[in-house]
Amino acid sequence: MRILYIGVHSHQGWGAEFWLIKAFHDIDIEYELLDYRKDFNYLSNNQINKLIDSKSNTCDLIFLQRGDNLSPEIFNNIKIPIVFWSTEPIQLKHDVDRLLNSNIFSWIFVHSYSCLERVQDEFQHLKSKISVMHNAAPKEKIHFTNNKNIFSVFNRSLSWRRRFWLLPSRKRVRIIKGRYGNDYYNDLRSAEIAINIHYSCNNLDDFESGIFEAMASGCLVVSEKLNKQTLIDLNMENAIVQIKTPFDLNNKLQYLEKRPLTIENYQKEAKQAIHTNTWHDRAKVMKHKFEEICDK
Repeated sequence: MRILYIGVHSHQGWGAEFWLIKAFHDIDIEYELLDYRKDFNYLSNNQINKLIDSKSNTCDLIFLQRGDNLSPEIFNNIKIPIVFWSTEPIQLKHDVDRLLNSNIFSWIFVHSYSCLERVQDEFQHLKSKISVMHNAAPKEKIHFTNNKNIFSVFNRSLSWRRRFWLLPSRKRVRIIKGRYGNDYYNDLRSAEIAINIHYSCNNLDDFESGIFEAMASGCLVVSEKLNKQTLIDLNMENAIVQIKTPFDLNNKLQYLEKRPLTIENYQKEAKQAIHTNTWHDRAKVMKHKFEEICDK
């Protein structure tokens, strides 16, 4: 199978596209790449359409990831199936609404169950061809170590909401800002616990890639409440400690500080769960759907 993969391919060493390309290669999906933020710059919709048409001539399927602010017109008269993966929470962002209003897609993967609900409510022509595609961890970044010298860490972007949640626990959580790539993973591998707080109160069922990355680094994840069905999908019901309030977070960390065996037991559950939640696992699901669509 050969696909035309349209996404943001300029990221090196991070981002779902980077890891998916590696996974596609390993499971024998050939690909042609287009970076819409770079390759479509300064082109008219008609010119983009011609570029896609020429690149897709030797492909079985087009796979579009994210696609913010793209017009469905760029896919006019394309003869092969198009699969869309909306990797942002569409209940917050409306920059793919024009794509969703169109009839160009054979299948759509969305970011979360709240995204699924919005599509089913507002884009009913897509109800029979949509599913949730969860984030994952890079298989290449799964690395466990006993060399831990940080009790708990928060190393994500700091919204005001996250600052508020972390305030009662400020003496127990090391907040690290602006470290990426290997430095980011090394911080996680040095920590017993990684904290997850939702960025926005309008996106409370988000299950961000940082949760997977922390588990892949051997952390126990202590998280604000997560979507129950997502935890069931990922087989992580017993792998993550959930908390309800900022003060509950502080109390839970205080409790865990005195119970290293409890931390270790949760870490074991996390290590087991992460091995079936890699980008290679997601790529296999995608490949199955690609083949199903192409066989119709």
